[in-house]
Amino acid sequence: MINKKFTLMLAAGMLSLAACGQDDSANEEDMQAPAEEESTEMEEMPEEEPMEDTEEPMDEEMENEEDAAGEESTEEEPAEEESEEEPAEDTESEEQANAPEAMSGEASDLLSNGEMTSFVFNETGEYAVYCEPHPVMQMTVIVEEGAEMMDTVSVDIADYEFGEDTITVAPGTTIEWTNQDQVQHNVAFE
Repeated sequence: MINKKFTLMLAAGMLSLAACGQDDSANEEDMQAPAEEESTEMEEMPEEEPMEDTEEPMDEEMENEEDAAGEESTEEEPAEEESEEEPAEDTESEEQANAPEAMSGEASDLLSNGEMTSFVFNETGEYAVYCEPHPVMQMTVIVEEGAEMMDTVSVDIADYEFGEDTITVAPGTTIEWTNQDQVQHNVAFE
């Protein structure tokens, strides 16, 4: 009888182990099933991709807008650069063409820092130049035939002085004075 009981217990134990194994395999199947469900859900995700697709076109639209904006800005930038450069050139040529003729009694407006004025010297002779607010600031412009021909000569005004004490130019030369001081100066002719 003990052998029968032991055999029954052993058989019951084996059945329990087998049942546990089936439970484990069932659990594994259950676990695989959700994994499979998840994978089918993942596979179903492409069906949800239209949302992503709607985002992608939005992204594409944004990229297209950025590209268009980039193209517009690159198109505008050169245009702006050209327009900035061209007026500067036009301004210089206009100033040269519109520069008043240097003659006795003429004077420019007061120039703040960075501002410029110009006069054209058509007649030969000697011109005494000074600053009305600061009469100690003086220079001489000599205009003579045979002098080096230049369209424009630049002279700075800095430290309460003209950049040149004396300058010799050919007739038709334009001289541009640029104020580099923090105080106002002008260019006047005696």
